[in-house]
Amino acid sequence: MRTALRACLATAVVTGVLLAPAAGTAYAATTAAQAATVDQGSPADRFSGTPVHIGAGLVAVLRHEAEGPEAWIRAVGPDWKPGDNYMYRVLTVLDRMNPVDSANGLQLEITRMNSAAPLLTVTQAGVPPSYPMPLSEAGRAHGAECVSATKRLGLHGTLVADLTTTPDGPQVQLVDGVTKEPSTKLTRTGPALVKGGRTVARIMNPSAARPSFEYETPGQADPFGTALFPELPAGCAFTYAVQDEAPAPKPAATPSAGSSPTPSAAGPAAPSATPSAETASAAPGAPGAPKAQAVGQTSVVPEGGVAAGAEPAAEDTDDSTTGYAGAGLGAIVAGLGAAFIARRRDRTRR
Repeated sequence: MRTALRACLATAVVTGVLLAPAAGTAYAATTAAQAATVDQGSPADRFSGTPVHIGAGLVAVLRHEAEGPEAWIRAVGPDWKPGDNYMYRVLTVLDRMNPVDSANGLQLEITRMNSAAPLLTVTQAGVPPSYPMPLSEAGRAHGAECVSATKRLGLHGTLVADLTTTPDGPQVQLVDGVTKEPSTKLTRTGPALVKGGRTVARIMNPSAARPSFEYETPGQADPFGTALFPELPAGCAFTYAVQDEAPAPKPAATPSAGSSPTPSAAGPAAPSATPSAETASAAPGAPGAPKAQAVGQTSVVPEGGVAAGAEPAAEDTDDSTTGYAGAGLGAIVAGLGAAFIARRRDRTRR
């Protein structure tokens, strides 16, 4: 027993010695790769942005993408200068859900949150300097002065919709309100989501002067909600021809079975001077062949293509079937009798 235990322990020790260098190398490689991912960063990186030194050993990394304006407050130390690495410990994040906070004795707030050009205000000892945040995507394309304020609507669950009007028309950015993960974007030229999805939302009259946003509201008394888009700022014009609001389509009238779908322009038809065959036969005293009187049972036979198979069958007019059935039954009885007699004779002979 002791010998087996010692052998097991020795095997475990040898295995650990052999695998330790490989495990250490793999861990070091993974850590280096993660550090490189964070430090290198790129404009498209979720955590990169415009760093601004706001004092007290802090840097505000400013962003304004599809998820909305953000200020990531990071501790970098008192000797930080522009161009240095800023991917250090995060103290707080300011955004639409948390626009006001404090860190290291500084009072922080994002003002003009719904505009295309928000500001980060930092207050220390009563002095509130402001730092301009990056423009929104629409502001970078058209200028902040020609982009409306953003209207945020809650759809279902954590999904929200940010409504904005630009010179290119209305647009809706769907975003997860908690994770801030951007989703589909609706525009004037692509005003609706793909059918069959979990979310039902669309821009109504996208080329009108005041378009609206229609969205599904699960669990509410009204299954759909409607909201107008913000107005385009004064002095700005659309880049397309504005169309009048399209009226709701009216259901087409369904003609009755006895009426003509296309009324005659000449009015009701004049009565014919020549009576038809039915009219002539119905007129009193009109000459015609006398009608044959039906005697006994009669059958109505259709005319034309439906007449096939409609003639009365022969078995319905005579008793031949009954006669055949009786003859067959008699033959069966006679056969059984003959068999019985033959069997009895055979027993008698024995």
